[in-house]
Amino acid sequence: MSRLNPPVVPGLPLLGNALDFRRNPVELLQRGYETFGSIFSIRLGPKPAVVIIGPENQRFFFTETDRILSMSEVYKAFIPIFGKGFTLAVEPEEYKEQRAILQPVFSGRKMSDYLEVMRQETLAWLETLGDTGQFELCESFEKLSLNVFASLLMGSDFRQRMGSEFWSLYRDVVNGIDFLLPPFLPLPRFRRRDRARRTLHSKIRAMIAERRNHPNGHNDFLQTLAEAHYSNGQPVPEDTLESMILFLVFSASESTPLQTSWALIDLLRHPKYLDLVLAEQETVLGNHVENISIETVERLETLEWAIKETERMRPMTTMLWRYTLQSYHLNNYYVPRGWITIISPAISHRLPEVFSNPNVYNPMRFSPKLAEDRKTPFSMACFGGGNHKCPGMSIAYTFMKVVFSLLLQRYTLTLVNPDPKPDYSTTITRPESPCPIRYQLREYASLANSGISLTTPQ
Repeated sequence: MSRLNPPVVPGLPLLGNALDFRRNPVELLQRGYETFGSIFSIRLGPKPAVVIIGPENQRFFFTETDRILSMSEVYKAFIPIFGKGFTLAVEPEEYKEQRAILQPVFSGRKMSDYLEVMRQETLAWLETLGDTGQFELCESFEKLSLNVFASLLMGSDFRQRMGSEFWSLYRDVVNGIDFLLPPFLPLPRFRRRDRARRTLHSKIRAMIAERRNHPNGHNDFLQTLAEAHYSNGQPVPEDTLESMILFLVFSASESTPLQTSWALIDLLRHPKYLDLVLAEQETVLGNHVENISIETVERLETLEWAIKETERMRPMTTMLWRYTLQSYHLNNYYVPRGWITIISPAISHRLPEVFSNPNVYNPMRFSPKLAEDRKTPFSMACFGGGNHKCPGMSIAYTFMKVVFSLLLQRYTLTLVNPDPKPDYSTTITRPESPCPIRYQLREYASLANSGISLTTPQ
């Protein structure tokens, strides 16, 4: 068979495509796709990587993970950030054990309890806004998400006990993430990362010990993990639990608020569809929006399609990586062992052969009548796929539905900047800052808050 490597996107000597990748990875991959098609290669300094685009290649990517492709090898660079028990960096058998441990955490039976925390925290935030003003989009949703998931992960008393110190340390850890630089370089931000991780692990270890010694009266993620055992009956080591918890905090506090931010931006930029969402909320929730429940959330289909369209057009994960354990042939090209294999939802989600008018915002493409995502398996890849699909997807969607229902029914919102641009300088694509949102209390929301009936004559 051919041993021809995939064509390479031209780059600089030694650096290859590293500078373009750091500045705007989506633009680099789009250029590669437009030039070479569904398979091409890039060089990130000394690291060669093959980029494979499209649903069929995404099927290959997910089905061959843990066989000829390795997730753990490529994410071992994150061990200095989360610790050696980091879920994505462990071997396949340990990964399966950790997935089984986390399964009760994401169980649908707990969703009503989770929704109540989301409802209370969102209402508490809304009460701070007043009738009119502005809020900073990403910052506000990040704080709200941290409050929600801190309560879900660590318990309702967590914020009072840990205060701002935990989140300051956590931010030092996250600021140490870098896809290109070796993680063990003696850089100041990497040293801060290591100090912060050690301190966080110590604090989490103390909380685990306390929960194991006093298990009664808790119904949160932390208690589930503190009581967890492997399938052979052995308790999960503390350092593994510490890494799992830190990764859960990262997953919840980074990706969810940014996907929420983009979804709101898209709704505000498309007022006709926003009107459909508002009408659906009024039909499903009536005058009792603050009593939102799992049953009503599940009926908000128009809102769900909007969230899914943002997931398609602005995926929080612009690319997913694997290490090539065994060389393989794909599309008449040869990919050697040791290369990185990359898929890009940011490119694949906009293929015209999969999604009609892919650059046009149209949430109705996910309605039962059209169901474009169901016509082609593996057409959506933002939350992963196969055995590695993100188990927290339903929690993220519930969070967004709760926030949008309570926020949009109370306020009329306006983008101060009508077209926020993406910022690729962080691990997850975010709107450029500042991104202020102007808000004005809706008239009927004001009446509802005053206690005046909206349905009977006064």
